[in-house]
Amino acid sequence: MSGKYFFGLILILLGGGILLEQLGFLDFGDLLSLYWPSILIILGVIGLFNRRSSKTGNLIIIGLGVILQLNRLNYVDINIFRLFFPAVLIIIGLSIIFGKGVSKHNSPVEPEKWSKANVNMEDTIDLFVIFSGNGAINQSSSFKGGKVTAILGGIDLDLRQAQLKDNNAFLDVTALFGGVEIKVPDTWRVEMKGTPIFGGIENQTRPNPDLSAPVLKINATAMFGGVDIKN
Repeated sequence: MSGKYFFGLILILLGGGILLEQLGFLDFGDLLSLYWPSILIILGVIGLFNRRSSKTGNLIIIGLGVILQLNRLNYVDINIFRLFFPAVLIIIGLSIIFGKGVSKHNSPVEPEKWSKANVNMEDTIDLFVIFSGNGAINQSSSFKGGKVTAILGGIDLDLRQAQLKDNNAFLDVTALFGGVEIKVPDTWRVEMKGTPIFGGIENQTRPNPDLSAPVLKINATAMFGGVDIKN
Protein backbone atom coordinates (compact mmCIF):
# COMPACT_ATOMS: atom_id res chain seq x y z
CA MET A 1 0.00 0.00 0.00
CA SER A 2 1.48 3.35 -1.02
CA GLY A 3 1.71 6.29 1.37
CA LYS A 4 -1.12 8.27 -0.24
CA TYR A 5 -3.54 5.32 -0.06
CA PHE A 6 -2.64 4.67 3.58
CA PHE A 7 -3.19 8.27 4.65
CA GLY A 8 -6.31 8.47 2.51
CA LEU A 9 -7.68 5.42 4.33
CA ILE A 10 -6.76 6.96 7.70
CA LEU A 11 -8.69 10.13 6.82
CA ILE A 12 -11.72 8.06 5.75
CA LEU A 13 -11.64 6.09 9.02
CA LEU A 14 -11.28 9.28 11.07
CA GLY A 15 -14.14 10.92 9.21
CA GLY A 16 -16.31 7.82 9.57
CA GLY A 17 -15.54 7.55 13.28
CA ILE A 18 -16.39 11.21 13.92
CA LEU A 19 -19.60 10.81 11.93
CA LEU A 20 -20.65 7.73 13.94
CA GLU A 21 -19.91 9.61 17.16
CA GLN A 22 -22.08 12.53 16.02
CA LEU A 23 -24.87 10.06 15.28
CA GLY A 24 -24.52 8.56 18.76
CA PHE A 25 -23.38 5.07 17.73
CA LEU A 26 -19.99 5.05 19.50
CA ASP A 27 -17.59 7.17 21.55
CA PHE A 28 -14.96 7.63 18.86
CA GLY A 29 -12.89 10.10 20.90
CA ASP A 30 -12.17 7.54 23.61
CA LEU A 31 -11.33 4.84 21.05
CA LEU A 32 -8.94 7.14 19.20
CA SER A 33 -7.27 8.24 22.45
CA LEU A 34 -6.74 4.61 23.43
CA TYR A 35 -5.67 3.02 20.15
CA TRP A 36 -3.94 5.79 18.13
CA PRO A 37 -0.46 4.17 18.58
CA SER A 38 -1.71 1.27 16.46
CA ILE A 39 -1.50 3.63 13.48
CA LEU A 40 2.29 3.73 13.95
CA ILE A 41 2.43 -0.05 14.11
CA ILE A 42 0.43 -0.42 10.90
CA LEU A 43 2.55 2.23 9.18
CA GLY A 44 5.76 0.43 10.15
CA VAL A 45 4.47 -2.98 9.03
CA ILE A 46 3.45 -1.55 5.64
CA GLY A 47 6.90 0.01 5.32
CA LEU A 48 8.59 -3.37 5.87
CA PHE A 49 7.06 -4.59 2.60
CA ASN A 50 8.32 -1.57 0.69
CA ARG A 51 11.68 -2.38 -0.91
CA ARG A 52 12.62 1.32 -1.07
CA SER A 53 11.95 1.83 2.63
CA SER A 54 14.50 1.46 5.43
CA LYS A 55 13.86 -1.73 7.40
CA THR A 56 15.63 -0.30 10.45
CA GLY A 57 13.49 2.84 10.40
CA ASN A 58 10.28 0.84 10.11
CA LEU A 59 11.27 -1.45 12.98
CA ILE A 60 11.90 1.67 15.10
CA ILE A 61 8.41 2.96 14.24
CA ILE A 62 6.85 -0.43 15.06
CA GLY A 63 8.75 -0.61 18.37
CA LEU A 64 7.68 2.91 19.31
CA GLY A 65 4.07 2.11 18.41
CA VAL A 66 4.08 -1.10 20.46
CA ILE A 67 5.51 0.63 23.55
CA LEU A 68 3.03 3.51 23.25
CA GLN A 69 0.11 1.12 22.75
CA LEU A 70 1.09 -1.01 25.76
CA ASN A 71 1.39 2.20 27.76
CA ARG A 72 -2.07 3.37 26.68
CA LEU A 73 -3.53 -0.04 27.68
CA ASN A 74 -1.75 0.19 31.08
CA TYR A 75 0.34 -2.92 30.50
CA VAL A 76 3.54 -0.96 31.05
CA ASP A 77 4.14 2.17 33.08
CA ILE A 78 6.80 4.07 31.11
CA ASN A 79 7.05 7.75 30.31
CA ILE A 80 8.05 7.16 26.70
CA PHE A 81 8.52 10.84 25.97
CA ARG A 82 11.30 11.12 28.55
CA LEU A 83 13.11 8.22 26.90
CA PHE A 84 12.43 9.12 23.27
CA PHE A 85 14.93 11.95 22.75
CA PRO A 86 18.00 10.12 24.18
CA ALA A 87 16.95 7.02 22.22
CA VAL A 88 16.89 9.09 19.03
CA LEU A 89 20.39 10.40 19.77
CA ILE A 90 21.66 6.84 20.30
CA ILE A 91 20.09 5.66 17.03
CA ILE A 92 21.58 8.56 15.08
CA GLY A 93 24.96 7.98 16.69
CA LEU A 94 24.93 4.32 15.68
CA SER A 95 23.86 5.34 12.17
CA ILE A 96 26.78 7.75 11.89
CA ILE A 97 29.31 5.22 13.17
CA PHE A 98 28.11 2.15 11.33
CA GLY A 99 26.58 3.76 8.23
CA LYS A 100 27.75 2.10 5.02
CA GLY A 101 28.94 5.23 3.23
CA VAL A 102 31.08 4.00 0.35
CA SER A 103 32.42 0.47 0.38
CA LYS A 104 36.03 1.64 0.07
CA HIS A 105 37.60 4.93 0.98
CA ASN A 106 41.33 4.80 0.40
CA SER A 107 41.73 8.22 -1.22
CA PRO A 108 43.93 10.54 0.86
CA VAL A 109 42.64 14.03 1.54
CA GLU A 110 44.72 16.43 -0.53
CA PRO A 111 44.38 20.09 0.58
CA GLU A 112 45.36 21.38 -2.87
CA LYS A 113 42.15 19.87 -4.24
CA TRP A 114 40.12 22.32 -2.14
CA SER A 115 39.55 25.98 -2.98
CA LYS A 116 38.45 28.98 -0.93
CA ALA A 117 35.07 28.70 -2.65
CA ASN A 118 34.51 25.37 -0.87
CA VAL A 119 34.87 23.47 -4.14
CA ASN A 120 36.64 20.10 -3.99
CA MET A 121 37.63 17.31 -6.35
CA GLU A 122 37.65 14.46 -3.83
CA ASP A 123 36.24 11.12 -4.96
CA THR A 124 34.60 10.52 -1.56
CA ILE A 125 33.02 12.91 0.93
CA ASP A 126 32.35 12.88 4.66
CA LEU A 127 30.35 16.00 5.54
CA PHE A 128 29.26 16.52 9.15
CA VAL A 129 27.71 19.60 10.77
CA ILE A 130 26.20 20.25 14.18
CA PHE A 131 24.65 23.57 15.22
CA SER A 132 25.94 25.06 11.94
CA GLY A 133 25.62 25.03 8.17
CA ASN A 134 27.83 23.96 5.28
CA GLY A 135 27.66 24.45 1.54
CA ALA A 136 29.91 22.25 -0.61
CA ILE A 137 30.48 21.79 -4.32
CA ASN A 138 32.04 18.55 -5.56
CA GLN A 139 33.51 18.40 -9.06
CA SER A 140 35.14 14.98 -8.92
CA SER A 141 35.56 13.15 -12.22
CA SER A 142 35.30 9.81 -10.39
CA PHE A 143 32.83 10.37 -7.55
CA LYS A 144 32.20 7.29 -5.36
CA GLY A 145 29.87 8.72 -2.68
CA GLY A 146 30.24 8.95 1.10
CA LYS A 147 28.41 10.29 4.15
CA VAL A 148 26.40 13.46 4.75
CA THR A 149 25.20 14.17 8.31
CA ALA A 150 23.40 17.28 9.60
CA ILE A 151 22.45 17.57 13.29
CA LEU A 152 20.68 20.76 14.31
CA GLY A 153 22.10 22.36 11.17
CA GLY A 154 22.03 22.23 7.39
CA ILE A 155 24.11 20.97 4.47
CA ASP A 156 23.79 22.05 0.83
CA LEU A 157 25.74 19.69 -1.45
CA ASP A 158 26.09 20.47 -5.17
CA LEU A 159 27.06 17.50 -7.35
CA ARG A 160 25.91 18.96 -10.66
CA GLN A 161 29.46 19.14 -12.03
CA ALA A 162 30.61 15.75 -10.72
CA GLN A 163 30.90 12.47 -12.62
CA LEU A 164 30.23 9.07 -11.08
CA LYS A 165 32.88 6.36 -10.98
CA ASP A 166 31.68 3.42 -13.12
CA ASN A 167 28.33 5.27 -13.38
CA ASN A 168 27.46 4.28 -9.82
CA ALA A 169 27.81 5.85 -6.35
CA PHE A 170 26.27 5.57 -2.87
CA LEU A 171 25.45 8.28 -0.32
CA ASP A 172 24.43 7.69 3.30
CA VAL A 173 22.46 10.80 4.37
CA THR A 174 21.27 11.63 7.90
CA ALA A 175 19.28 14.67 9.04
CA LEU A 176 18.44 15.08 12.74
CA PHE A 177 16.63 18.30 13.61
CA GLY A 178 18.23 19.68 10.46
CA GLY A 179 18.13 19.59 6.69
CA VAL A 180 20.16 18.24 3.79
CA GLU A 181 19.72 19.40 0.19
CA ILE A 182 21.60 17.68 -2.62
CA LYS A 183 21.64 18.90 -6.21
CA VAL A 184 22.47 16.42 -8.98
CA PRO A 185 22.70 16.61 -12.80
CA ASP A 186 19.51 15.88 -14.71
CA THR A 187 21.45 13.18 -16.61
CA TRP A 188 21.66 11.05 -13.45
CA ARG A 189 19.09 8.65 -12.06
CA VAL A 190 18.53 8.80 -8.31
CA GLU A 191 17.47 5.69 -6.39
CA MET A 192 16.42 6.74 -2.91
CA LYS A 193 15.27 4.72 0.09
CA GLY A 194 14.68 5.52 3.72
CA THR A 195 12.00 6.11 6.33
CA PRO A 196 11.28 9.58 7.72
CA ILE A 197 10.54 9.61 11.44
CA PHE A 198 8.74 12.87 12.18
CA GLY A 199 10.58 14.26 9.17
CA GLY A 200 10.55 14.25 5.37
CA ILE A 201 12.45 12.57 2.53
CA GLU A 202 11.80 13.76 -1.01
CA ASN A 203 13.28 12.99 -4.42
CA GLN A 204 12.39 15.95 -6.64
CA THR A 205 14.69 15.04 -9.54
CA ARG A 206 13.28 14.75 -13.04
CA PRO A 207 12.68 11.11 -14.08
CA ASN A 208 15.37 9.72 -16.37
CA PRO A 209 14.14 6.74 -18.44
CA ASP A 210 17.68 5.95 -19.70
CA LEU A 211 18.61 2.65 -18.01
CA SER A 212 22.28 3.22 -18.86
CA ALA A 213 22.36 6.60 -17.09
CA PRO A 214 24.65 7.10 -14.06
CA VAL A 215 22.91 6.03 -10.84
CA LEU A 216 23.27 7.71 -7.46
CA LYS A 217 21.91 5.51 -4.67
CA ILE A 218 20.88 7.28 -1.48
CA ASN A 219 19.99 5.79 1.90
CA ALA A 220 18.33 8.59 3.88
CA THR A 221 17.39 8.89 7.54
CA ALA A 222 15.37 11.93 8.61
CA MET A 223 14.30 12.42 12.22
CA PHE A 224 12.64 15.77 12.86
CA GLY A 225 14.41 16.95 9.74
CA GLY A 226 14.36 16.75 5.97
CA VAL A 227 16.35 15.38 3.03
CA ASP A 228 15.70 16.84 -0.44
CA ILE A 229 17.24 15.73 -3.72
CA LYS A 230 16.77 17.96 -6.76
CA ASN A 231 18.26 18.93 -10.12
